[in-house]
Amino acid sequence: MVSPRGRCFSKQPGTDGRAPTDMSDILVIEDDPVIGAILDRVLSHAGHAVQVVQRLGAGREVLESRDVDLVLLDLNLPDGSGLEFLRALRQDMHRQTPVMVLSGMRQEDHIVRALQLGADDYVTKPFSPLELVARVDRWIRV
Repeated sequence: MVSPRGRCFSKQPGTDGRAPTDMSDILVIEDDPVIGAILDRVLSHAGHAVQVVQRLGAGREVLESRDVDLVLLDLNLPDGSGLEFLRALRQDMHRQTPVMVLSGMRQEDHIVRALQLGADDYVTKPFSPLELVARVDRWIRV
């Protein structure tokens, strides 16, 4: 079976159906080092390869160097707006990469704006690790 990113997966017995060496590649853009470490631990434990960066510029560099299966994006970052980053992401070569926003902003207008700009999902902080993993798996399911 081929994923949306062109990776081949063979169905194997197990909880997620992926072969052990076919981990999904997740880019986390989160400036809070504690939340970044939690996301890294939770998503790695769920079988994903995770890279955490704390700035939008570093996220751009990762996306320029390789494809990822999903971007988990905070909105308030020290070097810019996550919404502007999302807008730019949807206009360039990564327009098909699933993007989940993970933000402390719970206001309806922020959520609606992120979804209008192309976010595939929106999760508010504090978040449930189990729910987050389920949502991530939903977007990168093969």
